Amino acid sequence: MPEASTNDDQIRGMAMALRHWFEVTETNDLMVAAGLRGGKSEGLFTRKAPDKRFHALTLTALPPQVVRLKADAPMTTLHLLQDVYDDGELRADPWRWWFAWIGIEMTARLGPDITGARVREFIKTNESLGAIRVNAARWLASNPVRVTILEREFGQLVDRVIADGGDRLTIEGIIRQPALTIVDAMAGEAARLSAAITERLAERTK
Repeated sequence: MPEASTNDDQIRGMAMALRHWFEVTETNDLMVAAGLRGGKSEGLFTRKAPDKRFHALTLTALPPQVVRLKADAPMTTLHLLQDVYDDGELRADPWRWWFAWIGIEMTARLGPDITGARVREFIKTNESLGAIRVNAARWLASNPVRVTILEREFGQLVDRVIADGGDRLTIEGIIRQPALTIVDAMAGEAARLSAAITERLAERTK
């Protein structure tokens, strides 16, 4: 078996082991348990209606699943996931854990994602994430650092278009579609995180 193939299999195996230490809970279930949202009907009975005073809190900046490490996770996971905690600009928040979970799941199933391209494409195109893309501003609002990063990336995007001789209509098209820019930035963060985790896993196989 070629060495590269063997190494890829080892990375997949480590990703399978790592995903075991994730605890994943539906955000909606947590909100129902906290009394922020009403639960589903159960036969003739219905769960207690939510407290209307908390209605504004049902518009959350959280991802659809809340992901965290299990309490008994080994110390080695801290090294493998240290980029989730802090990549130099963003410190750990629920969205970064969610991105890490997606990246590790895809690595476990499909192998290493060295550049993060696979996760980037998944975030941008997968049908199951349609609602996430529509409400991508919630990702942006979850951490003020992201506003600064997006502002920088948006400026760089416009600069590249101008440098490449883009016309006024092209530039106006970018400015008029901020939602697409936000989704692209969100996918970029997920891709960088997936690539970083892949690199950490690869280090352990050497």
